[in-house]
Amino acid sequence: MVVPPTSENIRFEEFMNELPADYHEMAYEFQAFTRSRKIKTPAQLLQVVMLYCGLDHVLRETAGVFTLQEERITDTAVHKRLKACEPWLRALLSKMLPAVKSPSTPLRLLVVDGSSLQGPGAKGTDYRLHLALDLVNMTLHEVQVTGAEQGESLGRYQFVQGDVVLADRGYNHPAAILDLHDQAVGVLIRLLPTAMPLYLRQADALAVEPLAEQRLNCADTLRQATGDLVSIPVWLTSKGRHCAGTVHAQRLPPEAAEAARRRCRQDGNRKGRTPAQDTLYLAGWVIVFTTVSEEVLAASTVIHLYRTRWQVEIDQPYCLHKRVYKNQCISSLA
Repeated sequence: MVVPPTSENIRFEEFMNELPADYHEMAYEFQAFTRSRKIKTPAQLLQVVMLYCGLDHVLRETAGVFTLQEERITDTAVHKRLKACEPWLRALLSKMLPAVKSPSTPLRLLVVDGSSLQGPGAKGTDYRLHLALDLVNMTLHEVQVTGAEQGESLGRYQFVQGDVVLADRGYNHPAAILDLHDQAVGVLIRLLPTAMPLYLRQADALAVEPLAEQRLNCADTLRQATGDLVSIPVWLTSKGRHCAGTVHAQRLPPEAAEAARRRCRQDGNRKGRTPAQDTLYLAGWVIVFTTVSEEVLAASTVIHLYRTRWQVEIDQPYCLHKRVYKNQCISSLA
């Protein structure tokens, strides 16, 4: 009896036809394949890679499928072979993908985000996933899995001088932002006005300390604005420390603003609260605080950059969650 080919096998054959002609030699050159054991050819090794990365099998499933099709292999052996494949796969992709221009900015733009993970049958959060994504190269900079008690914080990541960090409202922690400023790390964050003590600053007087009577009322300031893009020089303060920053605000189109206010009302209703008028007004704006000067990143660039932050969301799919629970190692290829 002849077993008909599966759709996965057909797609793999099509995939192999797209590879560079010297993919076999490159496997030896980059030491992804050094000798035959359970996996006997570079083509079989690629099949294992596609089972794990393409079909999103976990290590045990990958080992099981290979055992059924070829020869018995353990998930530990699969793990070791996959770890050696990175240089080879990078070289293959550089040949297969169209050439791209070098980034126009020397800045390393890192987007951070966190999410809660629940295991099967769990009633609450079991773990938290913390992730930093290099926005220019679209590569993972850092991944951490912690207990449920550890919340979102910019202080948990490893940044270096000159980095610019993008984050959402959950990271409005003045002390952490000031710590990064002291390390010459820039921050670009969706502003939650009630969480950040900001004070008006004269743009040409960076050496002057903030005055308590000049605390920024974001809603009142934006109500006076005539344009759709507003920049407000400010001070950020916390426990006697301060640094200069800028609030950039982009007015939403009328339809988008009304939709945002409707969501704000719905959220308030779920919590049994009535949103304040200032809250409803601010919902009609995209408001970003940054410690990066306008000479480095103009106001429009800051707004555009923040709107690319969603890229980090697609790097937290269920497959990462699955590897936490089934492999107990979210960075198994690191």
